[in-house]
Amino acid sequence: MPTPTPIALIKPANRLFATIDIDTHTNQFKAGQLPSTYYMTGVGPFLRLRPLHRSGFGMFEKATRVVGIYTGDWVSAETFQENRDTNDNILFSYLGDNATDITAAITALKGTAKTTQEIIDQNAAVHRPDLNNSIVYVDNGPLEGSVFGGDQVKTNNYYRPMKVVDATAADRNAHTGHAFATSEAAETFYGAHYPALLDQLMQLGQSAQVIKTDMSPRGVTVETPIQTDLQYYPEAMFENRAVQLNFLKRLYMSFV
Repeated sequence: MPTPTPIALIKPANRLFATIDIDTHTNQFKAGQLPSTYYMTGVGPFLRLRPLHRSGFGMFEKATRVVGIYTGDWVSAETFQENRDTNDNILFSYLGDNATDITAAITALKGTAKTTQEIIDQNAAVHRPDLNNSIVYVDNGPLEGSVFGGDQVKTNNYYRPMKVVDATAADRNAHTGHAFATSEAAETFYGAHYPALLDQLMQLGQSAQVIKTDMSPRGVTVETPIQTDLQYYPEAMFENRAVQLNFLKRLYMSFV
């Protein structure tokens, strides 16, 4: 059921990770995006804050969540656990079902690292060196903060971005999302492209936010509370995605 703001879970201390679009041709994070960020305390609740999407801005809260990252062909008709245990067409790394384990798993991923240039070199090689269920954290260059995976069979020795997959429980079907990024990578991206915007989004956790609609000259201003589990301002309402993005930026900067 939708819950009006403020949503106390939304604050930097509870931010576990993010998702981000990667351009695998230019090997950088795509411009013109607002990465989603994910929040959790204990074993729940868990919340995805999605500032920009073709279906609109939204905050989606779940009582519980299991989270992993993968690359390859996820079988949407099967459960999270079935894919994890029996899908031979994916590289998979389990992050956890609580904030402590997810944080620890992300820290552990950083122990095996490659630079952006090393990812590029592997993928550009005429005779690519064999990869064997290789999952690496990118610790330098334009892709810093992302995770890539590669394997002889599953990716033909290419490194591919690892994407977030999450479900209410391991025995349920999962939501597959965009490429994983650390919370620090998302903060850096926002700081470089949209200064202060991520801080403004945190106002969703601090005070009640509303959308004001001016009905003048024949009516008064109508205030619509912003709530979880609803979607606002889809791309179809605008001429194109760039116009949608510019409108939503103005909305977020109006938060108080």
